[in-house]
Amino acid sequence: MATASRMRPPAGSRPRAASPNLTALLVLDALRTWVIPAAASAIIVAAAALSAAGLVSGAGALAWAIVAALVLLLYIGERPLLAPDAPRRDQLLGAAVGLVWLAVCYLPFYTRIFPGAPLVDAVEVKANGSGLPVHIPAAGHRAIDLVLEGKLPPNPTGGAQPPVHYRLTLEGQGVRRVVEGQFEDTLKTQRLGRRGTTVVHQSHNSELRVLPNPGAQDLAVTQLTLEPESAPAVTLSAFAHPLPGPVVLGLAVATLLAAIVAFDRLGAVAETDGALTLATAAVIGAAIIFWTSNAVHPDFRTLVGSAIFGGPVGFAAGALLWWVAKKLIARPAP
Repeated sequence: MATASRMRPPAGSRPRAASPNLTALLVLDALRTWVIPAAASAIIVAAAALSAAGLVSGAGALAWAIVAALVLLLYIGERPLLAPDAPRRDQLLGAAVGLVWLAVCYLPFYTRIFPGAPLVDAVEVKANGSGLPVHIPAAGHRAIDLVLEGKLPPNPTGGAQPPVHYRLTLEGQGVRRVVEGQFEDTLKTQRLGRRGTTVVHQSHNSELRVLPNPGAQDLAVTQLTLEPESAPAVTLSAFAHPLPGPVVLGLAVATLLAAIVAFDRLGAVAETDGALTLATAAVIGAAIIFWTSNAVHPDFRTLVGSAIFGGPVGFAAGALLWWVAKKLIARPAP
């Protein structure tokens, strides 16, 4: 009994609170401060470098870079949820919103980089009718992506190659349409340092055309005219257009923006001041330019151009939307 009494804690003493897991706190703090942005930035740089060196597939590297950039934007928009004292419920909601946001924002880039199985795969056609007609099994598809790749005749003088104008006739269900365009080569002067310059070729020898197919029926290329007639053959490929129509796309964009505005305004990320809303609008702007660009095989230059021209416009629209949201939607009391 005496031994038992000596083992009892003194009267009035309190049990010691369990100390927090120091390792978990360090990991969480690293994630909150530098690990995620550093890893995302490293992936972007590595993907661009490996693609430029030809060590990995350009399409795969571009896809990884886009995912990393989206993760970086998502981190900026949801960083407060990585704080140790953030409510568990808010963290779970933020994770769910983040996963949906990442998937929805990545989808238009993915479908542009990886168009899927071709309906017509690299068929060569000539102005003399060789290779025609080209049957396109487009039944069930409301639009198709028609890819045209041409070759320019050589220039005996060594300058810019002469342009090739094409005129393509497409028929289906009694409807006849004409697709026209031009392949060309231009010479431009590019600066090298402060004083040096060099002449570079900029060749435009491929085009992507999104063609509506209202009847969702099979189509056929029945005629090709080339100027000059001696121009090399044109290679045709066709893919089912992966995105829905403009109305559905507009509703999807509006729904996404409304959900993100509500999350930013009513959720637990008040200190970011609408960062995810701004990022969403900027991504939408970049995706529009990325999809409407004429590049047949998008690369890092296409992505950078889309970010430069579409990103700021989307960001400005997002800033206006966020300003309106702050005027109309009151934040809940803490």
